[in-house]
Amino acid sequence: MSSRIVLFESTAQELEKQELEGASGLVLADLHCQLLSIYLCHFDLCSAKFLWKRIPNEEKATVPLLGQIWEIGQKLWLKEHNTVFRLLKNTNWPPNIDAYMSCLEENYRQKSLQLIGKAYLSITTATFTELVGYVDQPKEAEQLLEKLQKEQGWTCDASSQLITPKKPVAQNVPLVRNEEQLQSLTQFVSFLEN
Repeated sequence: MSSRIVLFESTAQELEKQELEGASGLVLADLHCQLLSIYLCHFDLCSAKFLWKRIPNEEKATVPLLGQIWEIGQKLWLKEHNTVFRLLKNTNWPPNIDAYMSCLEENYRQKSLQLIGKAYLSITTATFTELVGYVDQPKEAEQLLEKLQKEQGWTCDASSQLITPKKPVAQNVPLVRNEEQLQSLTQFVSFLEN
């Protein structure tokens, strides 16, 4: 886990605490903008939605930045990849939000690459550039593909415009024996009853 994500998690906890303690006015609006951004950065769309619902309507009306951030949340929910990347790139984010939005863009691109690696045997370059948010940036898409070829063994056939992702190696997860699971569950239920 990157140090930036850990820092964002601790910042989110502090912002949640401040919200519960009852900040008001511009401080509360700034707090809501940051907290909403952090939730999106972690893909915690449920928490983002609940935060959006508890923000007062007058605050939503007077702070347009909240609406811009929430629009990205809605597009994430609908899995509209292109729109998410477009909104992230084409919006001038204030300095207190910019770090969260650049982190969201990086995380979303990495998540898309992981999904491509798992879901596709081969993918057209057009679909690839769309899913990683580089529709209007062919040079960046090419650099990303070169990096994937070097580091992860992806291949690209220029004549057919097909990319063949290398399947990620499945991690061995140790299996828990049935008896151990049953014992653990029994202890938990016993704890809850007492």
